[in-house]
Order: sequence, then structure tokens, then C-alpha cells
Amino acid sequence: MENKENLLYQEKDDLSVKDIINNIKALFNFFKLQFWKLFILGLIGGGIGFYFAFRSTPIYAAKVKFLIKESGGSSALMSSLGSLGSLIGGSSGTASPMERTLAIMGSERIVGSALLKKIIVNNKPDLAINHLIRVYELDVKWEKDSLLRGIFFLENQTVLENFDFAHRKAYREILNLLVGEKSTIIVKSFDKKSGVFEQVVNISNEEFSINFNNSLYKELEQFLYEQSLTSSSKNVEILNNKIDSIKSALSVIQNSLARNSDRTLGLLMQEDKVDQKKLMMKEQMLTIMYGEAQKNLETFKFMNESINPGLELLQTPFTPIKPIKKSKIIFFLVGFLMSGFVGFGFLLIKKWVNDLL
Repeated sequence: MENKENLLYQEKDDLSVKDIINNIKALFNFFKLQFWKLFILGLIGGGIGFYFAFRSTPIYAAKVKFLIKESGGSSALMSSLGSLGSLIGGSSGTASPMERTLAIMGSERIVGSALLKKIIVNNKPDLAINHLIRVYELDVKWEKDSLLRGIFFLENQTVLENFDFAHRKAYREILNLLVGEKSTIIVKSFDKKSGVFEQVVNISNEEFSINFNNSLYKELEQFLYEQSLTSSSKNVEILNNKIDSIKSALSVIQNSLARNSDRTLGLLMQEDKVDQKKLMMKEQMLTIMYGEAQKNLETFKFMNESINPGLELLQTPFTPIKPIKKSKIIFFLVGFLMSGFVGFGFLLIKKWVNDLL
């Protein structure tokens, strides 16, 4: 019985293998019969892909490269970066200053400020946000929106808090276009080995791409400078308060010494000598503390005057920038293969339906 069952299973396996081979041969024969139809369909799809690549708008990638110096006035900058997270919606976790700088580069604070600064495009000075509306033809898109129709920003209209609802909505939509999660317009990166930051603006208008990226860099530089200055100014203020308190305490001790001397007329008992000695020791300690605080204050004042953003520009974009275009060959091949596969599937389904009927 077992031998008969094994023979039956073997015959079924042989039949299934033969069926698979026959099906493959049938598909191959069908492909040969339909080759020219599929080839023509592929050419049509490839032509569409080629035309799409040909008509696509070229992108101009303007690159800015810079590094953060870790010496001189920038040391205050590096130390103050640790507290910047709250200013851009982050937290003061364990992220490095370099990581925070990357976050600041792509923050709404920097990009939003650059949007409301004037740049020149096509020999026309205007707010960057207005140029961007024209570059992306948002004014045409907004024609159907009764709220955003005809929206542009005035040169004296650069304070976000003073925007009306329509301008806030337009501003938010443009900001999302630039710094949204899926946006590839502003790309930033950091090379850990060299310490070099790179920021790329990908826009279809070459002049806008260059000038806007330069504006972004200036906003970043100004922001870091202001934060460094604030940090240093706070240190100066703390030291000034400390000096005032030491000076007051020293004045109290000196007055006590003078009163003791006047009271005893220079004739001190042993008990009075102990108190006098304590006061003199306190006076000496406070005098030393006062001198050290004054020295530190002068140091911080000098740092405050000589502070700089700590950024060193390595590469700035300029014309001409080689445009990035969609590859005509790749789009032709993709269109050709996709059309061929879709056409083959359609013809195959049509044949099966006819065979069933």
C-alpha cells in the first residue's frame, strides 16, 4: 500500500512540474506573439517619460558651507548653544552644540526671518516671501481661495504679531513649504569628521536660490551672535551684582574696624584683640575676593566687546550653477518598462478571459 501511495504522489509531482514548464512555455509563446504590440506600447510610455523629463523645470542647488570655530570669542557661543533648545521649541537634553546648530538652521526662527528680509531677484528688490510666491506661482494657486487671493507682503509688514489672519495663513503655508517634514527645498547636513556644516537651497530660480541661502546664513550668524552676546552680558551683570555685594560687606567690616579703634583709643584688651583680628581677617578675605571679582569682570567685559558669531564661511554660492534636470534616458526607460509590463498584463488577462468564454 505504501509503495502505491508513493507512486501516486510522485506522479502528481511530475504532473505539477510539467504544468509549470508548460505554463512558462505558453507565456513565452504569448509574449513572442504580442512582442510588437508590447514594443509599441513601450515606445509610447517611454516617449511620455522622455517628454515629462524634457518639460520638467530644472532645479538650482545653491550651497553654503561653514564651520564653527572653537576658539576665541566663539567659545562663549559654543557654551551658550546648550541653552538654545527652548528658543526653537526643543529641550536642553544631551544633544551636542553641533546638533543644536543643525536644528537652529532649519528652525522657523531662522527661515521665517529670512523670508521677511529683502533680496534681489531679476533686478527687483522685494521681500523673499513675495519672490517665493511668484517662483512657485502661489498667487495663481490662491486665486480659488477667497482669503488668500492677491496676497502679498508689504515691506513694512515684517512683524509676525502684526499680521492679519490672511497673511498669517499665507505665511504658515509658505513656511511649511520650506521646513515641512517632507520638504526638500532646504537641506542641511553636518560632517562629523571635518566639522563642516552644509546648507543647500533647491529652487527652480537660480538667483533666488543663491540670494535666499545667503540670507539664511546671515540670519543664522546674527541669531548666534545675539545669543552669545546675551550670555556674555548676563555673566557681566552677575559679576557686577557680586562685586556690589562684596563691596557692601567690605564696607561694613571696615566701618566696624574703625569703630573698634575709636572706642579703645588704640588701647586693646586681649579680648578686644581677638575680635579685632577676626575683623581684619574678614577684611583681608573680602579685599582679595573684591580684587578677583574685578579682574573677572574686566575679562568678561573684554570678551563681551570682542565677541563674534564664531562662524567661518567656507563656500558661498554664485552664478552660474549647473541645473539639476531629470534624466531623459532614465525616464524613457522607466516609461518603456512600465508600459510594457502593464500592456503585457492587460493582454494576458484578456486572453484568459477569452479562453474561459
